Amino acid sequence: MDDRNLIAVAEQAAATSKVRPGGLFSGCTVKADDGRVFRGCVLEYANSDLDQDPISNAVAAARSEGVRKIQRIGLYSPTGGPLPMIPSLTLARLQELGTEDLVIIFSPGTGDRVEKSLAKLLQEEASN
Repeated sequence: MDDRNLIAVAEQAAATSKVRPGGLFSGCTVKADDGRVFRGCVLEYANSDLDQDPISNAVAAARSEGVRKIQRIGLYSPTGGPLPMIPSLTLARLQELGTEDLVIIFSPGTGDRVEKSLAKLLQEEASN
């Protein structure tokens, strides 16, 4: 599956999101190192401590099917410009579950796609 399709499937996954009023639908597709793909969506609850991000949900779906490593991620969130944020805990999970060359392709709903390596995202987080 190419990057364009990773984002297209992530957009479909976003439609299944559960968000609070005014929340932002978000979805992702993770591609395992064996080529299989899995979807995840954002789940928001009245108690925001219970919220679940789309990447963690897709990774959990992949792990339940025996996937050991994630190679690529397509993340769609129609922010209109700024790149969707990935929670710190999710980045930490990806350090353990991602391949060395894990890449995340962001789509903020503008038609643009931005590719960032996990290493780059971790570096940006450390500098903030």
